[in-house]
Amino acid sequence: MLTVLGVPAHPLLVHAVVVLLPLATAGSVAVAVRPSWARPYGPLVALAALGGAVSAVLARLAGQQLEEAIEITPGFQPVIDEHERLGTLTVLVAWPFALLAVAAVGLAWRRRERAARVAGVLAALAGLVALVVVSLAGHSGAAAVWGDVVG
Repeated sequence: MLTVLGVPAHPLLVHAVVVLLPLATAGSVAVAVRPSWARPYGPLVALAALGGAVSAVLARLAGQQLEEAIEITPGFQPVIDEHERLGTLTVLVAWPFALLAVAAVGLAWRRRERAARVAGVLAALAGLVALVVVSLAGHSGAAAVWGDVVG
């Protein structure tokens, strides 16, 4: 199982996802609203989006390993299945967002303003979708782990 200093890596990697994808989304919306920011800030947005997408893949893999390593009661299995479904969906929406963010930057750097603007708006929309899915996946995981403690 993938670990960091003896601790399962899944909860650590999840934090990268829930920080990077929302930050990249905020950046992509800002760049879509202010196209003049595409050249100076677009690379940061694209790097954050790519980092979030890579982190999502790693978190999913670490989550699968964690699931195999622990004993799951039959009543808890539906909760795990739902979280896994949302984690997979996170990966599936993170990559188009990241690729659109990279495309927007590339087009802006090539001074293809109109195409960069379209790609930037599409990246912002994809980022908003990713933000919703990440929130749902994060909530399901937090509820699975902490729901009995507070509820």
